[in-house]
Amino acid sequence: MKAQPYLLIANIAKKPNIRCLIKNAVAFGVNIIFVAGQRKFNFDANDESSDIPKILRPMMKEGHFQIVQFEKLTECIQHIHSLGIKVIGVEIDETAVDVEDTESCFSGDTAFMMGNEGTGMNEKQMTLCDGFVKISQYGGGTASLNVSIAAGIILQRFYVWSQSKDCIVA
Repeated sequence: MKAQPYLLIANIAKKPNIRCLIKNAVAFGVNIIFVAGQRKFNFDANDESSDIPKILRPMMKEGHFQIVQFEKLTECIQHIHSLGIKVIGVEIDETAVDVEDTESCFSGDTAFMMGNEGTGMNEKQMTLCDGFVKISQYGGGTASLNVSIAAGIILQRFYVWSQSKDCIVA
């Protein structure tokens, strides 16, 4: 079986970014999106006032992907680990592996946790991660990408890597 990607949404401030994260996850083969907290976002696809993008609601209702919610981040991470899934933070950190080095930064089923739009990952998020991946940038600037763009890059790289003949998970 091929390695599976997962997305973990926690500490994301803006609803439009959460919507785009969900769209990117579905576009790049994520079947389960984990959510910790995020009380201001309505993840119920059956609710008329749902914040899930309208185009994705029928897919969610038909079981093409699911969203699993937790009140607390620690509870969410424990559940993810109980399934044998690693949690990798997407963050500029001295221990982070460059996403272009796919053989070093990807191995097996992985839940990617993105940092907050303004402040990146907080200390609690970082201590709960099993490792980190970063996206190298080559121009002068803030060394920051929109959270959904960063997620799209990471998930696309993971998908391409996971389709290679060498990454079969037992």
